[in-house]
Amino acid sequence: MSVTFTPQDKTKNSPSTVTRALTVNKAEPPVRWDIPSAVLQGSTLTAAQLTTKPYALYGIRGTADAASYTTADGKPLSAATTSVAGSAILQATFVPTDSAHYRSASASTVLTIQPAANTAAIHFDVPKQTIRGFGGSAAWYYSKMSDHRLNVLFGTSLSDSLGLSILRLRIAPADWNTSTQSADTNQWSAELDNGAAAQARGAIVFASPWSPPASMKIVNADRSNPQYSGRLDPAKYADYAKYLNAYVRYAATRKVDLYAVSLQNEPDWDPQTYESCLWSPEEMKAWVGDHGGAAIAGTTTKLLAAESFYYSQATTDTLLADPKAAGNIGIVGGHLYGSTPSYSASAARLGKEVWMTEHFLDSVNKSDAKTSWPTSIDDAIAIAKEIHDGLTLSQYNAYVHWWLVNSNDATPTGLIGTSDALTYFGLGMKHFSYFIRPGYVRYDSTALPQKGVRVSSFGTAPGTSDSKVVVVLVNENDAEVTLTASVAPAGRALTSLTPYRTTATAAFERQPAIGVSATAFSVLLPAKSITTLVN
Repeated sequence: MSVTFTPQDKTKNSPSTVTRALTVNKAEPPVRWDIPSAVLQGSTLTAAQLTTKPYALYGIRGTADAASYTTADGKPLSAATTSVAGSAILQATFVPTDSAHYRSASASTVLTIQPAANTAAIHFDVPKQTIRGFGGSAAWYYSKMSDHRLNVLFGTSLSDSLGLSILRLRIAPADWNTSTQSADTNQWSAELDNGAAAQARGAIVFASPWSPPASMKIVNADRSNPQYSGRLDPAKYADYAKYLNAYVRYAATRKVDLYAVSLQNEPDWDPQTYESCLWSPEEMKAWVGDHGGAAIAGTTTKLLAAESFYYSQATTDTLLADPKAAGNIGIVGGHLYGSTPSYSASAARLGKEVWMTEHFLDSVNKSDAKTSWPTSIDDAIAIAKEIHDGLTLSQYNAYVHWWLVNSNDATPTGLIGTSDALTYFGLGMKHFSYFIRPGYVRYDSTALPQKGVRVSSFGTAPGTSDSKVVVVLVNENDAEVTLTASVAPAGRALTSLTPYRTTATAAFERQPAIGVSATAFSVLLPAKSITTLVN
C-alpha cells in the first residue's frame, strides 16, 4: 500500500510517497466439537467410533484431518485411551475447504469413559486443576454496593448468598502526565470501593482496561470519542506499562491488592459506542514481551492476557510461543462471546492458569416480540452446562460472569436482580460457587455418563486434613434420571452426601442425605435439575 502527500506550497516542498506492506492473515474459522457419546472402559477407540466430529460455524465448509485425532498429551486414540474410567480430552484439526481464506484450526472435546453403561466414576485419586473461584464484574459501578448486596454476592452465611470469590473491576481511562509519569487517580477511585469491600469478604480482585488514555492512542477519527476504537501508539508502549503499574499501586493504597491486571479487554472487538482499543496478536506479543514485566514490577500482581472476546486460541498460541511474552504472562484469560469452552494445549504445556473472564447468556425466554421476560430453570441449566464444560474441557481455574446485577430487571442477564434476589443464572452458578471454595481441586470424573447428564467433582487438595467433597450433577433431560456412581475416595471418609437441588419449583433446596455404600452411591436427578452433593 502507498500514500502520496502533496504539499500546498510546491515551490518549497516536493510531494512524498510512502509505501508499506499490509499483511492480510487467513481468517481463523470458529470451530466446535460437540461432546460425543460415552464409551465403555477398555474399549478399542478410533476416530470413526466417535459420535461427533469437529465442524465450523457460519457455513464454513471443511473436514477434520483423520490423522490429527489425539489425546491432550498428543497420543493417538487407542484402547489405552479408555483404559481408566473417567474423562479424556481429545484434540483434532479442522481443515477448511477454502484454504485460501481460512487457516486450519484446532478443536477439542471431552470423552466420557464409563466403568459400565449409564454409570459414572468419580476419582478423588486423580487431581486436575486448582480452582481459584467464581465471580462477576462491577465495571462502571461508580457507587459502592450496599452491605446486604455484597453479602448476597460474596457471602456464604445467608441462605440467599452466592458465595462468589472473584471480582473484576474496570480500569477507567485516566489522564496521564508524561512529564511526571503519573495518572489522574481521581478517575480510578470510584470503582475501587467495591473492590475493597469484596476483598474484605475474602474475594480476590483483578482489573481490566477497556482503553488506554486517549493521549497514548492512535485514535480512530470515525468514532465520536477518542476512547472508542483506535490502537495503542507503539511510541507509548513504555508509558502504558507505567500507567498500568501506577493503577496497581494506587489500588493498593485503596485497600485493593490486585491478584491480576489485564493488558486489554477484548483486543479483537471494535464496538461503536463504548471504550475499546484494537491490538493484533503481534502487537500484544511485542508489548507483553518488552513491557509486560514493567506493568507489574515491584508488585505481586500477575499479568493476564489476552482477554479475546471469543477466546481466540490463535492469539493465545502467538503469545505463548514467544518465550519473552510467555514469561511475563501469569494467567491466560478470555471471553466466550460467539464461542464455547475449548482446551488450550499451549497454556497447559507451559503450566499457565486459564480463566474465563467474561460472558453472559441471554435468557431462553428472550423474544423480539417481548419487552420483558423472566429467567427460568432452563437458564440455570444453560449456565451450569457452560461452567461444567469450562471446568472439565477447558480446565478453567476461574469462571467470571459479566455484570453481577441486572442492568434491567425486565431483560435479565445478571446473577442477581436489583432487589438482590438471585436470578436463575445466579442459581446455576451457585451450585458451583457456594461450596467449591478457592484452593479446592477438580478431580477426574465421567463428564457425560448418560445423555443429558453432566458430572464434575471437586474437593480439598490432596493431603489436607479437611477432606471436603463436592459433586455437581446437571440433568438437562425432560425426564428424571437415576445415576449410579462409583467413587475412588483416596482416603476420604465418605459415608453420606447431602444434596442441594434446583428445579423449576425449588431453589438450592437442601434434601435428605443419601448413603455411600462400598464406595458407590445412587441419586435421583429430577427432570431439568441441578444437584450439588457435599459431605
